[in-house]
Amino acid sequence: MNFPVGFYDFHEDTAFNFQLNRFYSFGSLDYNTVAEIGAELTDFDSWSQLFLDKAEVFHNEGKYIASVTCFRAALFFMLDDENDAQGQLYKTELYERCMNEYQAAYRDVDMTYVRVPFKKDYFPVLYKCHPAESKGDIVVHGGYDSFIQEFIPLMQYVYSKGYNVYMFEGFGQGEVLNRCEMKMKPEWELCTKVILDYFNLEDVTLLGVSLGGYLAARAAAYEERIKRVVLYDLIYDFYGAILYRAPEQLQKLINQLMETPSSPKWQMIDGLMRENKFSLWLFQQGREVFGDIDTLYDYYKAIKKYNTVDISPLIQQDVLILAGAEDIYTVYLDKQINALSNAKSVTSRVFTKEENASHHCQVGNIQLVLDYITDWIDSKI
Repeated sequence: MNFPVGFYDFHEDTAFNFQLNRFYSFGSLDYNTVAEIGAELTDFDSWSQLFLDKAEVFHNEGKYIASVTCFRAALFFMLDDENDAQGQLYKTELYERCMNEYQAAYRDVDMTYVRVPFKKDYFPVLYKCHPAESKGDIVVHGGYDSFIQEFIPLMQYVYSKGYNVYMFEGFGQGEVLNRCEMKMKPEWELCTKVILDYFNLEDVTLLGVSLGGYLAARAAAYEERIKRVVLYDLIYDFYGAILYRAPEQLQKLINQLMETPSSPKWQMIDGLMRENKFSLWLFQQGREVFGDIDTLYDYYKAIKKYNTVDISPLIQQDVLILAGAEDIYTVYLDKQINALSNAKSVTSRVFTKEENASHHCQVGNIQLVLDYITDWIDSKI
């Protein structure tokens, strides 16, 4: 399979434009569909409705991969205080419809779904293995608020390169969050261990996508069965990156206020946050994913835990660090490389605008980055 190449100006707002390109780059929506939505998109509130309208059209036409991509996109920017006529959170209802649509979209794909038991709950896994010899086992997980179903095109492509591929959701992700109600926590080695134990995997490559660049690093620091780890992309300091593009004075103020959680200035900042729909969405997503978040101070305190400063020296595997030249996380590339003082080897690659791959997770040229990853794994096994 081939992924479309190109990062386009679908919308003038950079946050909207990145997400529009993201849903285009995996090849599930055609250019004209995304361009039409981008042209009609006027504000934050219109995002979900535009994608829902398209989802219904595609569903009625039997184009289920396109329809489920639109359902997923509609969910992405939906605020969590919108209720349906029965008073149920609309996001909850739409999530279930999205999961049903994924089953219709990929019913003919040869892959296996299992629920790996964990305490009273489970971690869902999608996997695809070669019936005879394979090059090895690659374990994949997402990041902040991902669904494993989003990565099925990735799984199919990597499988075509000769690898067995296991994709799982852990704490705070997809079904684990929405059905098991387990919130995200930094100790990613716990859910990774459960997956490796269940499938009896001993010599694996772990690939973490987006915030998975922290989560995979964390798992590798404590799990010796991981022999190679791919940070796709690096997340050296989640808190620092979130503040990176804020005005310098605001950065200084928040850093100071983190030492005084009871300061009345938090109320002022909180009020400003709630007046901006994008900032409000970031906060609500944090509350949903992490739990126990009532204030902006709580949110920043939670994301401060997601950094690789202390765990990087514990990593002794081969490490591949990926970055985009225009990605906010790339400012920490040198620090991440230097922190991996005990790694068996460290390889890094910064993708450029000329390659259509300079944004987060190389949205704009997915095939380029997947080829680079699999070539690197080939060289290390």
